[in-house]
Amino acid sequence: MSAILFAVLALLSSSGAQGARTFGSREEAGDPLPTWFTADEPLEPLEQEGRALKASHCGPLTKELVLGVAKNNTVLVTVVDNIVWKCFGPSWVENVQSANITYWLVGALDPETSMALGAMGVTAHCFNAPPERLKYKGTDSTYAWGSNHWTQTTWNKVHIIKNVYEYGVHVIHSDSDVTWFNDPIPYFFSPRMAPIHIAMATDALSTGNPEGYVGPEVQTSPHWNINTGIYFFRNWEGGLDFFNMWLSWQPRNIGHDQDGFNLAVRGAWFRGDQGMPTAIIPPDMHQNHYFLAAFANTTAITFLPVSSFANAYTYVNARLAEQLKQPLYEVHWVWGGSNMESKRQNMRDALKFHDEPEYYTEGTFLSFDLTDALPAPEGFNTWDMLKTEEMVRFHVAAGNQQLQQAYYAFAAALVANRTLVMPRFLCYCAKNWYQTQACRINHEKATKFPFVCALSQLMRVKRLEMGLTLPGSTDYSGHRVHIREYSFLENPKVPDAIKKSYVEVVASDQPRPPGNSQPPELLLLKTEPSPKGYGHRVTVAAPLNDVELRALLAMSPFKEARVIHMPKPHKILSGFVRPETHRQYDDEIQKRVARWCCRSPADMKSRNLTDNIQFNILPQDRMKNLAPLPMQPRSCYLHELGPIQPYKPGDELPS
Repeated sequence: MSAILFAVLALLSSSGAQGARTFGSREEAGDPLPTWFTADEPLEPLEQEGRALKASHCGPLTKELVLGVAKNNTVLVTVVDNIVWKCFGPSWVENVQSANITYWLVGALDPETSMALGAMGVTAHCFNAPPERLKYKGTDSTYAWGSNHWTQTTWNKVHIIKNVYEYGVHVIHSDSDVTWFNDPIPYFFSPRMAPIHIAMATDALSTGNPEGYVGPEVQTSPHWNINTGIYFFRNWEGGLDFFNMWLSWQPRNIGHDQDGFNLAVRGAWFRGDQGMPTAIIPPDMHQNHYFLAAFANTTAITFLPVSSFANAYTYVNARLAEQLKQPLYEVHWVWGGSNMESKRQNMRDALKFHDEPEYYTEGTFLSFDLTDALPAPEGFNTWDMLKTEEMVRFHVAAGNQQLQQAYYAFAAALVANRTLVMPRFLCYCAKNWYQTQACRINHEKATKFPFVCALSQLMRVKRLEMGLTLPGSTDYSGHRVHIREYSFLENPKVPDAIKKSYVEVVASDQPRPPGNSQPPELLLLKTEPSPKGYGHRVTVAAPLNDVELRALLAMSPFKEARVIHMPKPHKILSGFVRPETHRQYDDEIQKRVARWCCRSPADMKSRNLTDNIQFNILPQDRMKNLAPLPMQPRSCYLHELGPIQPYKPGDELPS
């Protein structure tokens, strides 16, 4: 692969390309696209040292390419620039392949993405976006939702999807932050979909489809918000006219492509503009689950159920496909955190993120269990929205109880200088950027508590990805705790040799020798085979301070083990000998803890409550080091709350 990349880089150099810009547009910067990217004919093989090499970048978009990959005259297409490719591109490719989807294409919006696809060896499934089709040719260095670059790039995707569609195929569009689990062709060509021209994803968090039903969303209605991250366009006589009508909204500066689509098909029912037509509800809508587009009233629109075409909420929180015994085709990782890192963590939890091999093969690890869970109040899952505050407080208390066990695991990993494998935290309430009802969002009723949390519900994933250190620490200079997802040691990409290089460390039920900082040989009481059938179980005289634990882990069998497991880390480690080190650890670990959000405006007003509650990872005996929250009314700690005030006559109730 390196020889191919060398040849392509040489070609880039000879064509006068200057490399990637991070702002503005290439044309404005005097940095034209290389000739191989704009070529409208298939490229000749490159030559190096007398050997013919495949081009290590994508070629042009051609009818031969499209029809060559099509299955049932259908192609699955994602269109990406290099910012999004770096985040999700390799995972998208890996997951369509593992789902046995063969009819996929990636449209590269810039030379950097084209070359990255070449480096993956998938040039038979990619193409360079025809520049003449793009209304926007700027670039950017960062991803920012709602920015001009982001907005205009969403429209660029529609232009390219239309170009593919012109070759006479049915098109499934997919954003790159989508994970494909199964081939959707059986769904899109089932008899239930026969009357439909366009099937769209939505922003819904619940489905009306009953258990076992596989078909369009039975609650399809022009009153729902449509999400253009996933859609299916059947190739029909009016299809190109519809694309042209959709794209006609771009120069009107109405927002991104999704805004344009919502206006085109929902009309006045999108933003309430009474001067617009509305979607047409046909007499058989409730039988065939479709409506007719406002600005193309012969075009039948239906919605994809969020059980089978999921988002992060319906996949992680509600587990709708599992509950309703319906096939899962994909997960679009929206509704699952406010940043790229949160999406990536959710994908890793699901074993669906592409990391480089060293992520799975390098380093040493420490794992732990969560124990002594708080029992949920009786009937918790049936409580209604008027008991939301009680539910929220129990969720935060349960979260704190779990985090306070993780406190000792992070400390042990810092002492050992090992990567920490996260546990399956349990959540009893959803987190969102606006209010919940009975700890669920938008009045959905399917979520059953507890569910396995997305990590971002309890911890700040972006900070965790940077690693936990104690800046300026003399005790642990150079130590940095990175994390791995809870499914890491279940991942087939992790070699068995790592999984079986295992030592479990448990605390003796006998009192430890008196005095501090005992020599490690007095603390290691027994070594025996692990009940797992491989590795060892070691019993130690606990609890240990950090100095004792560090010395102990330098001994056999710990020092040779790739995985050290602590079923109860709070039973193994008591804390740090040096008070200043312990205070610094308290400060740094609390910075990595999230907030729960959000209460309803009615509850905040009538009960004088904050918008959110800050989780607390510090154990009870360390609470003196809990930093005060900034002087603002939006947040507080659980222990700062008084008793729950009952509603009074005349109070505005949450809705």
